[in-house]
Amino acid sequence: MKIHQTNNYQERSHQSKPMRRPGLARQSNSNLTDITLQDILRHLGAGLIKLWVALKYQFHRLTGGAFLNIRLPWYKLALAALAFFILAKKDVQFSINMKAPLSGFASNEEGPEQMSLVQPVALKRPASTALDAAQVQSYIERFGKVACIEMQKFGIPASIIMAQAILESKAGKSPEAERNNNHFGAPMSGSSYENAWENWRAHSLLLREQYPELFRTSNNSNSWAQALQQAGYSKDKDYARQLLGLIEKYQLYKLDEI
Repeated sequence: MKIHQTNNYQERSHQSKPMRRPGLARQSNSNLTDITLQDILRHLGAGLIKLWVALKYQFHRLTGGAFLNIRLPWYKLALAALAFFILAKKDVQFSINMKAPLSGFASNEEGPEQMSLVQPVALKRPASTALDAAQVQSYIERFGKVACIEMQKFGIPASIIMAQAILESKAGKSPEAERNNNHFGAPMSGSSYENAWENWRAHSLLLREQYPELFRTSNNSNSWAQALQQAGYSKDKDYARQLLGLIEKYQLYKLDEI
């Protein structure tokens, strides 16, 4: 009798245990791989929409609803902001990634800043050479006779001396000319004179003593302008052309005929 009850208990216990299906674990794992990129994008889009709505709500709440009646293409603004954010992140990533490969090629003397792909570029603007025509004419009348005297004494074309003085003193309006009576350029920079005539004479003497090759050239303004530039009188590579331009514009060649 006891043996029969034991068998019945074991039979009921066996029937109460759930049967484990071998393919259940594989089926659960396969469900994880059913999530597609489209599903991710859909959920991401829904999250972005909720975020955008929340931002709009906070904006109108902070502004007191002042912009509620204004219809703006919010979706276009949102897309533009998102595009700007993506481009900005790409630009930063590009700058960081590009520095790493190039760093191996840098010499020991070059620092990180020299290897940067984006460097500020300083644009050097040329100094303004515009001269007031009336002021130039007044200057020529004032010093025309002095230029002729220097030409007769030293053999320097009067047109060349006058063009140099006009160019380098800005027709007598440069700080050097007004403060120190110095009407000529770099070779005489920093010198002070009692009067303008003394400065003109010192300039003629300087040319004769420091640039003797000038006096072996042809006695015309074009040859002198080129010779001054070749002799290194001025560091301006356009110096000769500027002198000849002033001579032509203000007819300074007439001084050579006096």
